[in-house]
Amino acid sequence: MSNSPFSYAGNILRVELSSGLISKEEFSEADRRKWIGGAGLGAKILWEEVPSEVNWDDPDNRLVLATGPLAGLPVWGTGGLTVVTRGAMTNGSTNTQANGFFGANIKYCGYDAVIFQGQSEEWVYLHIHEDGVDIKSAKNLIGKDTWETQETLEKELNLNGHNLSVYSIGPAGENLVRFAAIQGDYGHVASKNGCGAVMGKKKVKAVAIERGKKGIKVAFPQALFSCSEEMAHSLQNDPSTKSLYEYGTLGGVRNMVGMGALPIKNYTTNVWPDGVDTDIWEAKGLREGFDHRGHQCNSCGMKHCHMQVISSGRYKGQVVDEPEYEGWSGAGWAIGATDPQEVTWLNTQLDRACVDVNEFGWLCGWVMECQEKGFISEEQLGFHLEWGDVSGAARLLELISKREGFGDLLAEGVKRASEEIGGEAANCAIYTMAGNSPRGHDHRSRWEELLDTCTGSGGTMDTAPPVFPTEHGLPASIRPQDPKAVSKQVGALRGRRHFEDSLGACVFTTRVPLEMLCRSLESATGWDIRIDEAMLSGRRTAALMRAFNLRCGIGPELEKPSKRYGSTPIDGPISGVSIMDNWDEMLDIWYETVGYDRTTGRPTPDTLKSLELEEIVEAVWNTNKDKV
Repeated sequence: MSNSPFSYAGNILRVELSSGLISKEEFSEADRRKWIGGAGLGAKILWEEVPSEVNWDDPDNRLVLATGPLAGLPVWGTGGLTVVTRGAMTNGSTNTQANGFFGANIKYCGYDAVIFQGQSEEWVYLHIHEDGVDIKSAKNLIGKDTWETQETLEKELNLNGHNLSVYSIGPAGENLVRFAAIQGDYGHVASKNGCGAVMGKKKVKAVAIERGKKGIKVAFPQALFSCSEEMAHSLQNDPSTKSLYEYGTLGGVRNMVGMGALPIKNYTTNVWPDGVDTDIWEAKGLREGFDHRGHQCNSCGMKHCHMQVISSGRYKGQVVDEPEYEGWSGAGWAIGATDPQEVTWLNTQLDRACVDVNEFGWLCGWVMECQEKGFISEEQLGFHLEWGDVSGAARLLELISKREGFGDLLAEGVKRASEEIGGEAANCAIYTMAGNSPRGHDHRSRWEELLDTCTGSGGTMDTAPPVFPTEHGLPASIRPQDPKAVSKQVGALRGRRHFEDSLGACVFTTRVPLEMLCRSLESATGWDIRIDEAMLSGRRTAALMRAFNLRCGIGPELEKPSKRYGSTPIDGPISGVSIMDNWDEMLDIWYETVGYDRTTGRPTPDTLKSLELEEIVEAVWNTNKDKV
C-alpha cells in the first residue's frame, strides 16, 4: 500500500516541455477538498497560470490531463480523463472528458494529473510508469493515426490491453486543425474545443501510461463496495438508465426522430427520409447488425464501448469501434448518410484522424449543403460532394487533416470557414457565436441544450440533460420548449456536471442520484459530503471557468446561436416553433438563477463569496481590462 491520502495518489506531475524538466508536486488536502480533481483542479490551474495574453497556441498555455478521487476504485466507469486547457475553437476554457483506462493507470503510477507547459522543439511522447516518467522521441509516430500510434507503442513498450493506456493525437492534431481531439484506448475521445490542437502545438504526440501497482487507500472499503453495488443496480434497473446500461446511447437515433431532435442534413429538415429501414436504426438493430465484442472501460459493467466488424458493403471485414449516438449523428444523419455499415466506418476514421465528430458533422454537412445550393463550387473544393457521400466525406477529412487545398480553410472549423466564405453560405452554418461546437442533436427542439451550449464556458454544454432533477426541487420533467421552465432548470442544475467531471468517473455511470455519488465519495475519502456541498463545488468550478473566459474577452455578447443554429424548423414535430422569439427572456431567467450579472456576464461578488471564491472578487470586478 502507498502512503497516499484516501482515494488520491496525492501528486501532480508537471512537464516543462521547453526544457525537458519533469517535477512532482503535492496535491494538497485543502485543494483536494475544494477542487476535488478533474475539471475542478484544471479550472484552478487555468485561472492561476494562464493570463489573458496567453492564447491557445502560446507555449505558456497549460494542457491539464487529470482524473479524480473515484478513478481506479471498484466503481463502474472509473478510468476517467478530463482535459482542461485554453482551447483552439473558442480561445477560452475547455472541459472535455474521455474514459478507457487513463484514470486508473495514472493513479496506479502515483499521480492524479499531468500538467504540460512550454513547447517541445521536437515531437515527443510522455511515458509514465511505476518507476518514473520519461520524455521520449516520437519521431517514428508522426503521420500515424491514433490506432496506429497505440499499436506502435504497445510493441515498443511490450505491453497491451489494459496494461497500457495511450492517449494520442492523429494527423489532425499534428497539423493544428482547430477541432482536433485527443483519442485513447481505441475509441475514447476527449473531443471538445480543439484540445488536440493544443497538444499538437506543444508537439506532444502521445501520453502512454503503464498500469502501475501503487495501491489506492480508501476510508471505508466495505461502504464503498456497498455503494458501488447500489449504483450498479440503479443503472441496470432505473427506467431512465436501463437502456443506457444495455445499449449505451444507440437508442438515441430513433428516440430523437420522434422529438424532432435528430439533426438531418445540417438542420435542413426534421423528417425521416423515405426508404430508410427504421428497424435497423433501433438500438437492438444497430447492435445486432455487426459482429461485436465488449471493450469496456476500467471497472465497468455497462454494455457499450464495443468493437465491431463491418458485415457488408465496401468496408466489409474492417474492425471499427461502435459509435455512440453522436457518432451516428455527426458521421451519419447530419451529412445525410443512412447506411449504418458506412456510418460506423466513417466514425472510426474520424477517431483515427482524431477530430471532434460533432464539428466534423456540422462542417461536412455545411459543405454538402453549400455545394447543393451553389455557394461553394466544385472548383473551390476540388471535387463534388453531395449528401450521404461517405467516401467523399472521408476524402474531405483527409484534406482537412493535412490542411491541403480548401481543407486548410475548413480546418479552422465551420464558424471561421463560413465567415470567410460569407454571403448565403454563412447563413447555413451551425455554431455558437463564441465558437462552441454543438452536440449532435437538433437543439431547436431541445431548448435546454441550445441555451446550455450558448452559455457554457467549457467549449460545450455545461449542464447537459437533467439527471434526477427532483433532488434539487425541480420537476421530474418539463416541456422541452417551455422557455421559463427550461431556463430555470438549466440554471438550477449548473454545477452538477462540473462536480461529476471532477470525480474521475464516466458521465454514463454517474447518471444516478447525486446522493449516491456523494456517499461513494464519502466512502472513498472519509469526507462528510452531501448534495449541497457537491453542487457548491461544481458551481465553484463553473464560475471560475466563466471568470477565465471573461478575462479572455469571451463575454455575454457572444451568448447566442448562429443564424441556422437558432433557426425555426420548417417541418417535423416542432415546425414553426422558434426559440429566438424567447431568447432574451430565457437569458434573463438563466442569469438570475445562476447569480451572474446580466450586463457584464460576471458572477456577482455575492455569488463568488458564496462559492468561497472571495480571493478572485477583486480580479473579476476590477475595471482594469487586464483583470477582466
